Amino acid sequence: MHYERPVRESGEKYTLRVEGLDYDILLPYVWLPADGGEVRIASLDLVGQTRLNQDMGRLLAAKLRPLLAGGKKVAILAAVEKALQLAQVTAQELGLDEIAVAHNRVKPHMEPGKRPVIQVGADSITSGDKFLALYERSLSIVTEAVDGIILFDDVISTGSTMLAMQALVEQAARFARLEQAPPILAMACAAVEGTPALRPLVYLTSLPTPVKREAS
Repeated sequence: MHYERPVRESGEKYTLRVEGLDYDILLPYVWLPADGGEVRIASLDLVGQTRLNQDMGRLLAAKLRPLLAGGKKVAILAAVEKALQLAQVTAQELGLDEIAVAHNRVKPHMEPGKRPVIQVGADSITSGDKFLALYERSLSIVTEAVDGIILFDDVISTGSTMLAMQALVEQAARFARLEQAPPILAMACAAVEGTPALRPLVYLTSLPTPVKREAS
């Protein structure tokens, strides 16, 4: 049965096509603050998109499944918050019971004065300057995944979030006194924006390159 995805946003749209889906995704164009002006992007917001996360998660899992062959100890490290639902669906499809989460700030339940917490700085087109933090449970998941880590986000544009999560993995390995950090098996996402210079990159589709507009 063909799925007719409802359109909830007003204004000009970009038609996103994903190989393996029998429906198009209409994304609103939005203007975001940027240095010296604004930048226009086609906004892929997966938060609350139950059907879209299920469908994209299934497709991403199919691309990532060979990395887990042979019973390898592999973990997903996902960036909060827009990628979290997609990462959970993908993990379920891959038979993973849990994922590690890079939080966007240190939170009270992490008990940073009592439990280990590490954090690094990052920036992104949609979120601006931010920190990513890894606390005790996620630290354990990362350091036990001796065969490799899959870094996970919703959209990769500049690649700064992926590089920050890679730095978290390296810091976690030093904290656990591992001889070497678990290898990065893939940098996975639903879509890339522009041409990010990251490898190994696994994604489903491409968004249009952001357009900059200088302040008048």
